[in-house]
Amino acid sequence: MDGVVRLVYPCRSTDRVMVRLSLSRTPSSKKDMDVYDIVDWFRDEIFSKSSIKGFDEEIRDRVPLRDVVNLHNRDGLRDMSQIRSMTRNIISGGDILSSDGLPNIKLVKTERNEWVLFDGHHSMLAYMLAGRKYLDEVPHLIVEDAGRTHVPDKEILVFFGKHKAELENWRKHVINWQTSEGNQLQKRIQDNMGELLDALPI
Repeated sequence: MDGVVRLVYPCRSTDRVMVRLSLSRTPSSKKDMDVYDIVDWFRDEIFSKSSIKGFDEEIRDRVPLRDVVNLHNRDGLRDMSQIRSMTRNIISGGDILSSDGLPNIKLVKTERNEWVLFDGHHSMLAYMLAGRKYLDEVPHLIVEDAGRTHVPDKEILVFFGKHKAELENWRKHVINWQTSEGNQLQKRIQDNMGELLDALPI
């Protein structure tokens, strides 16, 4: 995939919905990389080595966090106490970032215009519990295929690891890394992050 990384942070504005955005494109020699490889390349070769210079952009079509497609059912979430702790941090004015400084929340958009969360389920749920309603209100990273704002469906399969060969329609399944290998590929119960939030015992 000819990858593009969008790094997006909320930006305060009194009358418009704005974000601070930066774009990075993988070298032409790296077209064999999958989404995870592209994130690693961006972190190692761009984010960790230089000061990212972004630009402000107005958001006209806001993406509700509740509509984002999850890749885990409720029982695939690791730690409710972590979500509660993250929520308190956000309410106190903090943001949820990984140890390298990148946003925990990472997404792709599909050919059907669906937003899929491939990393950061706990973080997004914490932001939602803290009252955030739209994607532009949280720091996040988007991986795209250059020349398009989406990635092909075949690129989604990498999120299911070694179980991707078993999939006929990834939309009907989720992955649970918290259980034994033979039980990791599961039928989808919650269809989006809104339903996942509603299923939490919080």
